[in-house]
Amino acid sequence: MREESRQDIMSAGEMGTKYDEAAKKIWKNREILAPLLKYAVEELKDESVESIMKLIDADSISGDTPVSDLPSTITALDTEQSSMTEKVIRYDLKFNVKNPKLSSGDLLVVLHIDLEFQNRYRPVLKDGRSYPLIKRGIYYAAREISEQLGRITNQTNYADIEKVVSIWIVNEGVPEKIHNTATRYYIAREDYIGVSDEPREDYDLMEVVMIRRGEKKEITEPLFRYLRSIYEADIEEIDKYTPVSANPELKEEVQKMPGMGQAIYDNGVSQGIIQGIQQGIQQGIDQEKIDTLERVTQNYMKQDPTLTREEAEKKAKAILS
Repeated sequence: MREESRQDIMSAGEMGTKYDEAAKKIWKNREILAPLLKYAVEELKDESVESIMKLIDADSISGDTPVSDLPSTITALDTEQSSMTEKVIRYDLKFNVKNPKLSSGDLLVVLHIDLEFQNRYRPVLKDGRSYPLIKRGIYYAAREISEQLGRITNQTNYADIEKVVSIWIVNEGVPEKIHNTATRYYIAREDYIGVSDEPREDYDLMEVVMIRRGEKKEITEPLFRYLRSIYEADIEEIDKYTPVSANPELKEEVQKMPGMGQAIYDNGVSQGIIQGIQQGIQQGIDQEKIDTLERVTQNYMKQDPTLTREEAEKKAKAILS
């Protein structure tokens, strides 16, 4: 295979697409979701993994869920109306979880969870511009709140709004200084004149959790140890968090999933492709080595505009060494 062809495959991300599909299929299982929710969702942190699995509404789990244009009519007054339409978006994975903090007796209050998987921390638009992923996360959460109410009229009961938590797992393109960090963005109350007494559940309705994975080898935080075990298909490690081995079918699916750090590199670079590049280099083709390094460096810079040339070249040398 010519070097140019190898780089075309890298850019196309063919392997990455297959990997993403496999990942989404695995994450649809309650056994896999429960530990993540325990470490990512404030309302569930004190619950056991077994309890969280019971709180997840299995029937509500859906992938690639579209939210189409909203032909809603916003009615402020009888004499004042305006139309609003929004672009179509697709959630990677959506499901509901019983909120143990607010549910009691016959009262059921759920958390609306949106789980997104990203391979770029700053996605790039067709015109070359990039944008901060957190803004997209906030938009997704806001759309999920809007979807709960459907058609907006002067009879809409806003008390029906339930909390939305949008969780984003970013696997690649994260600046090194924030590798293996997780941040929660939420609505908080600030009394800047006097003291109010509105209960938190009345305004704490939208939250975005940004989980940024990295290349750090020694990881102590349970959240990132668990995520690494999932993406590396480490059944023994996964079993420390959730009973995967007890489910033969799920275990088999997890084992099919290639390791993020072993079989897939940025947007679908397979180990076989890397080995092919290495073999070409080892044959002593100096110019090919230089050209290959340049193409891989440019590929990294294109995928992550925040990288300096030196940082991109360092990453390229690491996978070609």
